[in-house]
Amino acid sequence: MHKYITLFFSAALFLCACNGKSIPKDVLQPNAMANILTEMHIIDGTMYNVMQAPDSLYKYGAGKYAAMFKRLHTDTAMFNKSMKYYSNQPDKLLAVYDQVDQKIKDKVDSINKIQLNESKAAHKADSLKNLNIKTKTDSAQKHNPAAKPPVVSADSLKKLDNKAKAELLRKIHARKGKEDSKLQPAVNPQ
Repeated sequence: MHKYITLFFSAALFLCACNGKSIPKDVLQPNAMANILTEMHIIDGTMYNVMQAPDSLYKYGAGKYAAMFKRLHTDTAMFNKSMKYYSNQPDKLLAVYDQVDQKIKDKVDSINKIQLNESKAAHKADSLKNLNIKTKTDSAQKHNPAAKPPVVSADSLKKLDNKAKAELLRKIHARKGKEDSKLQPAVNPQ
């Protein structure tokens, strides 16, 4: 009896070991499955922006899914078969979803980096525009000394390069010197 129990458990162990290692050829490999699931979750996320009428998900989503399957060189039958296989192999499905999670995080980080660069470029363009307006105000003030001097904030000085800072400080000191000479009373040397 002990011989049959040992034979049974060794056969069961052998079958479990063989079943967990290889993925059948008619099932998508983990990397391909991760790519498809990543794209599917992104499409699902975009569908939340569509008005939720009864047929809107089918109407707008079916074309997006078909285009995604075509772009990734697979079809719904292969995906469904693969999903059924991975659903019966939770450890492999978990590994696939770890890849999906990493891919989505990478895409979000990439988008955030692009948005940050665009924001910096827009901020720099606004600063240059404001600097141009201040320069025009300075030149207008030369022609009209009664005009108010432009206000320069500490934040705008931090964004300027050294040459622009030096020029701006020179203008401020020159203006201050003119104002100080106007305020000093004339001294009669006699």
